[in-house]
Amino acid sequence: MKNVFYLLLILVSLISCSNNNNNNQNATDKLQVYASIYPIYDFAKKIGGEKIDIYNITSAGSEPHDFELTSKDMANLSKANLFIYNGASMEHWADTVKETIKDLKYLEASSNINNEELDPHFWLSPKKAKVQMENIKNALIELDSKNADYYNSNYNLYANKLDELDKSFRDNLQNIKNTNLVVTHPAFGHFCKEYNLNQVAIARDEADAKAMAETINFIKNNNIKTIFYEDFSSSKLVDSIAKETGVKVSSLNPIESLSEEYIESGEDYFSIMQKNLEAITNGLNN
Repeated sequence: MKNVFYLLLILVSLISCSNNNNNNQNATDKLQVYASIYPIYDFAKKIGGEKIDIYNITSAGSEPHDFELTSKDMANLSKANLFIYNGASMEHWADTVKETIKDLKYLEASSNINNEELDPHFWLSPKKAKVQMENIKNALIELDSKNADYYNSNYNLYANKLDELDKSFRDNLQNIKNTNLVVTHPAFGHFCKEYNLNQVAIARDEADAKAMAETINFIKNNNIKTIFYEDFSSSKLVDSIAKETGVKVSSLNPIESLSEEYIESGEDYFSIMQKNLEAITNGLNN
C-alpha cells in the first residue's frame, strides 16, 4: 500500500512539472495558497485577504496530529503558488510534500522562533503568533510585490490586535492566585512561558492508575481548583479526576482546528483566544 502511495506522489510530481505556478495565479489573478492547519490558514487569510485564494489542507474539526496526506491533497498542492506549514514537527507529512513537489514555494511559519519548549503550538503565544504572521506577510510580498502595501497594511492591523491580546493576558494573569495550568493536552508550553504559568499535563489514559494517582496527588497538594480539557474532546477522564478531587472542569481550545459550527458562527483565532483568556482567568482565580 505504501508503494502505491509513493507511486502516486511520483505521478503528482511529474504532473506538477507541467503546471507553471505563475500561470495559476494569472488564471485567477490571485495567489493560490495552501495552509497546513487552521491557525496558519486563519493568519494567511487575514494577511492575504482578497488578494489570495486560501485553502486549509486539514479539514474543519479534524485532529491535525493524526492527519494523513492523500493523493488529492498532493494534486491540489501541485497547482499552488505557496504552501505554508507550521513546522516543529507539527506536520509529519510536510517533508514528503517538499521532496515531491519541487517547483512550489514553501514557508515554515515558525521560522526564527525559539522552541526551547519543544512544543509546536507557537500561535498560543500572541507574540509568537505575530512572528508567524510577519513570516506569512513577507512570503506573500515576495511572490506578489505589487500588492506589498496591501499585505503590509493587513499585517499592521492584526499585529496591533495581537499586541492588544498579549496585553490583555498580561493584565489578567499577572496577579493570578494559582499559576499551575492543569491540562489534558500539553499544547500550552509557549503560552505558559509567556505569562509565567506552569503547564501540568494530566494523565490522558484513564487505565494508567499510577499516572492518575500522581495527577490526583498533585491537584490536592497544590490547591488546584480547576482542570482544563480540550473543548472538542471527551471530558470522561477529567470528570473522573474532578469527582475524586472536587475540582471544577473547564475547557480550553488549542486552536489546532475549528469545527464547521465554530467557523460558520464567525469564530476565529482572536475570538477563541478571548474565550481561553476568560476560562483561564476564572479557573486560576478560584
